[in-house]
Amino acid sequence: MWVVPCVGHHPRHAQRDWLKADATYTVRRGLADSSCYSFESVNFPGQYLRHAAGRVRNSPNDNTALFREDATFCSRPGLSGTGVTLESFNQPGSFLRHFESQVHIADGGSSEGFNRPQTITADATWTLANPWTP
Repeated sequence: MWVVPCVGHHPRHAQRDWLKADATYTVRRGLADSSCYSFESVNFPGQYLRHAAGRVRNSPNDNTALFREDATFCSRPGLSGTGVTLESFNQPGSFLRHFESQVHIADGGSSEGFNRPQTITADATWTLANPWTP
C-alpha cells in the first residue's frame, strides 16, 4: 500500500482518513485468472491497480481483456525469503514493486531507476496487513 498526496484543503483529521482510505484496496479474485488477485480501490469502487508502461495506478475497469490482464497479479513466495511477491499476470517475471513513493512492475533488468536489480528483492516483497479502513 502507498499513500497518494492530498490535493486541496481538508481538516487534518479528514485528510488523514481520506489518505488512509486512498491507500486501502480490497483483494479480489483476479480479473484475468481467478487463482490470482486484483486490487480494487476502497475510495474509488470499480477502479483497480493496473500496470501500463511500467507504472501501476488506479484505473477504471473498461472490461477489456487487456485491462483484466494488466490488473491481475499472481502470488509468489517473497523474493526476500519472507512475505509475498506479486507477479504480473501478463508480464511473467515482472513484479509489483515500490520505488520512490510510487508503484511499478519491474523485472530488475535495468541499471537505472525503478528497474534496478539491486533493490528489487526487498522492494517487491510485501507483508500482508490489516486494512487501514474498512
